[in-house]
Amino acid sequence: MKLDHVILTIYPEATLLEKVLEDGSRITHPISPADLAGQLNRIPLSTGLLPHNTLFWRQEAGQEQIAIYAPPRLWQPIAYDRRYRLPLPGLVFLGQGRQYTVFAVKQKPKTPETPLYHLPTPNVAENGRICLGQAPFPIAGRATIYNALKLFMEGSQFNHDNSRQRCVSFPDSSLELWAKLDGQKRFPLDELVPARKQLKKLMT
Repeated sequence: MKLDHVILTIYPEATLLEKVLEDGSRITHPISPADLAGQLNRIPLSTGLLPHNTLFWRQEAGQEQIAIYAPPRLWQPIAYDRRYRLPLPGLVFLGQGRQYTVFAVKQKPKTPETPLYHLPTPNVAENGRICLGQAPFPIAGRATIYNALKLFMEGSQFNHDNSRQRCVSFPDSSLELWAKLDGQKRFPLDELVPARKQLKKLMT
């Protein structure tokens, strides 16, 4: 009789492998962790193509978690119906489900010890978590992460929420820095405020 499928049940004290045959009969026996690991190692796993500048990717509880690096560039964010041409530093953008986190960096991360800085924008909490507002953010994944970043930077309406202590020169509101930098080509890195954490904090 041919095997139809198997059921793996993991208890604190033992792991059981149950074989279900085509006629519905079942054969159950214990399996050692070493044997289980050996069987799982034979399963081919692949992420497929990852987006450009992916820093890390993993899957947990059925959800993708992906972090990308976006180099310094000009963005066109909107605040109070004003469209800016704003130079911003490189950033780390992390998504899982519909939750997104962002930090600034002074250079492209090469190690988990890369220091993180607060991105000088409003609407980002102290822990880097983005306030999504009413913007239709997609579920984070390899195919959507860059769309989510563009929606945050250029499709959202920024306001004064969480705009304090995000830059050195204008600690009361990062929007004052935006007004100063509007139309310029390069972001001054000495404006960045340390977030007192490293990239590896986002990887756990």
